Amino acid sequence: MIILGVNASHTATACLLVNGEIVACISEERLSRIKSQAGLPILAIKEVLRISGYKVSEIDLLVFGFKDPKVNSCFAVLRGTRDEKSDPTSDSSFEKVKKISWFLKEELLVRIPFTKNIYNSVMPMLYNFLDKDLQEKLLLAIEQIGIPSEKVKFVDHHTAHANSAIFSSPQFGKKPLLCLTLDGMGDGFCSTVSIVKNKQIELIAKTPQGNSLGDLYSFVTYYLGMRMGEHEYKVMGLAPYTDPKHAEKLYFRLKELIWVNEDLTFSTNVHSFVFHRILPKILKHERFDNIAAAIQILTERLLVEWVEKIVKLTGVHDLVCAGGVFMNVKANQKILESPMVRSLYVVPSSGDETTAIGAAYWGYDNLGGEWGNIKPLEHLYLGTNYSNADITKEIKKISRKKYQVEKMDHIEKEVAKLLSKGNVVARFYGSMEFGARALGNRSILADPANLDCIREINETIKSRDFWMPFAPSILEERQNDYFINPKNYPANFMTITFVTTKKGKQDLKAAMHRYDFTLRPQIVRKDVNPSYHRIITEFQKLTGIGAVLNTSFNLHGYPIVMSPKDALEVLENSGLKYLAIGDFLIWKKIL
Repeated sequence: MIILGVNASHTATACLLVNGEIVACISEERLSRIKSQAGLPILAIKEVLRISGYKVSEIDLLVFGFKDPKVNSCFAVLRGTRDEKSDPTSDSSFEKVKKISWFLKEELLVRIPFTKNIYNSVMPMLYNFLDKDLQEKLLLAIEQIGIPSEKVKFVDHHTAHANSAIFSSPQFGKKPLLCLTLDGMGDGFCSTVSIVKNKQIELIAKTPQGNSLGDLYSFVTYYLGMRMGEHEYKVMGLAPYTDPKHAEKLYFRLKELIWVNEDLTFSTNVHSFVFHRILPKILKHERFDNIAAAIQILTERLLVEWVEKIVKLTGVHDLVCAGGVFMNVKANQKILESPMVRSLYVVPSSGDETTAIGAAYWGYDNLGGEWGNIKPLEHLYLGTNYSNADITKEIKKISRKKYQVEKMDHIEKEVAKLLSKGNVVARFYGSMEFGARALGNRSILADPANLDCIREINETIKSRDFWMPFAPSILEERQNDYFINPKNYPANFMTITFVTTKKGKQDLKAAMHRYDFTLRPQIVRKDVNPSYHRIITEFQKLTGIGAVLNTSFNLHGYPIVMSPKDALEVLENSGLKYLAIGDFLIWKKIL
């Protein structure tokens, strides 16, 4: 049973599931080299099929991770998160919707807040009137690559989110689960609550769009001069640097905007699409760090309140979560710390990219696949793998006057040695990891105890904001030395932060948040990534530290590298000196 899951909105992604197991998953941005590429992921669809060795004709079902492409595209335009130029389904109707909606959104929703439910009903009808055939255009594009329309289904956006968390979880099938989804919006809603037990998924609550915590956080991001829908993590990283008493005062003003209801839904005082109109009045003359801290405090407390109400009502204490709001690793930590939560699983890279995974799981279930055959996500190394021949072909193109190239019999030892001497080394090896986090195969590595490397990476390679923390990759057998994890959260995918131990503060001072001393770790298991595990083991032999600093291998504003060509371009266009690529070590003779 071969199922293709597709997210055709922002962070467009294709995922292939075979007999209950995810075998390949890639976001379009990695191939197009356009950050957060939107639209139908034609390149990614072709690549996941190539990786897995299947033909288009062998696909049993293609499932899109949304039910109504017209409505989702319409509202994405209104929220300013859709890039029409990169979306093949785009046309002039969106411009008509924008013009007509401007008065409704900017005047009606601000001046008469209780009209938000009317607005939610009118806008989809308006868009359907202006363009009735977007779904047909999407089906035609799919038919052009060889998949007939009768093999295509559309699943509700939050159902796709929920399926990604439920079926990829290591807890799936072992106990009753609570499934929570929370994002900006999708198919008319921004949150859902479901109970999973006895091979049934029961939806018990859902929040209509326009009442979104995700929207509020994004509009605060925008107010701070950053890119909404992309830079929320920067706000989260900035939050700990303020004086808590100032942040608390602002928090009490922000909390009037949104609250949790007894029926497990959220409500806002205005439609969340127009938070940008009222935030300047609330945030005027406030310091940037106080603003970041206040929205982070609100998010953490609101999520914990929501979770505890759900657990109290249902009696289920084991959670699985998906949706863009759960990309907030600090809020995830607060949820896990709640005494009412026994276990937590957050789907890796939980934004809309993983609706492709959820859509594939839903398709398998829809075609009658056995739940007992579904395999959880053991790892995310689901992308393209390049041979030494592929790598050699690209290496031949570089200047030997500028670069030294040497094939190594024990590349892991060489990388560990360079790291132990204070060098920063980029690593390109094996299958590319899926998602927003680099997990060792497309990573830039450094000594986690060396604070000097922070400036080097920020200024000469990544152009990162100075306040942003790095993260560590830690040997599985050393995790208890470095962070406190009393509930044994499976910290394999950098989805949550933890309190750092005294030993962690000493050994990992360059790979933790420098102000609140939290870690966002990746636990490296020998059976999952033996080569990466070997690097850290060799580094440990030289330094006594069982971890390395790990950040994504890319230039600022670009996707994580995919190919040897991409890796060499970063080497060429940055201050990076060393690149371990396959079994080759390349370094610049002159910087």
